[in-house]
Amino acid sequence: MSDVIDANIAVHSALAETYNTDEPHFRPENKAKVSKRLAELQAMTGGDRLLDLGCGTGFIIDLARPYFNEIHGIDITPAMLSQVDADGHDITIHQGQVEQLPFDDGSFDAASAYSFLDHLEDTSKMVAEAARVLRPGGALYIDLVPNRFYWTRIGDATLHPQFELSAFARREFDMVTENDKRIEEKYGVDATTFRKAEPAKEARGVDPFAFKEVALANGFAGCDIRFDWFLGNAKVLHQQSVEDAAIIDRYLQESLPYSLDLFKYVWFVLKKEARSDD
Repeated sequence: MSDVIDANIAVHSALAETYNTDEPHFRPENKAKVSKRLAELQAMTGGDRLLDLGCGTGFIIDLARPYFNEIHGIDITPAMLSQVDADGHDITIHQGQVEQLPFDDGSFDAASAYSFLDHLEDTSKMVAEAARVLRPGGALYIDLVPNRFYWTRIGDATLHPQFELSAFARREFDMVTENDKRIEEKYGVDATTFRKAEPAKEARGVDPFAFKEVALANGFAGCDIRFDWFLGNAKVLHQQSVEDAAIIDRYLQESLPYSLDLFKYVWFVLKKEARSDD
């Protein structure tokens, strides 16, 4: 196994026990958003079988239960898989690497990868394998991917010393540049190991347009790019209202591409070409 995989096992073994309570994507407002996207994924593919890549403790698996009759999850870290609730549904858990999926061609109607792409050393291998195990007309939903335009802009804040960062701006800066130290202090994971486990963040995020080219070169006929979670989204959501956050998001979405660097994350829907008789 590679150093990146070893680092991911070490990091996520330390995080596993409290992952579901510590990670912000488990908050109700985000779960509702992702649940809606999974419903759209099922409607788009019209299928019953879902494969969740890098399934971790089962965030997507839990949300996908109402939409898919059969769910498979694969992850490299046993400690994370031990937290998955596989009861009460047709759920199968696999330990393994997404670059070498243990499934036949065309085995699944849909696939997902949530908070996972930034942990991969070579995204093209995962994309090619996902395309292989999806049937014609299948789709891969990828979410919570660090947006390079945002990560670069936040990381460059020190280039403007004439501005004194507010507490809010400092927090955003620290989340991008100092997260390794926070993880080391809280979980005892060496900061160097943590950085090694997130190659994309070390590269200042994922370029969404370059990733689209990867998708189209590795078995997918289409790749939709969506931007999400604007700068200050959480502050507006919790200190003002869901409605205010939605208004700001809509304005910034309409302002693209000028607002590219104001969205923290990007998400994708990759589509395989359907058979002519489908």
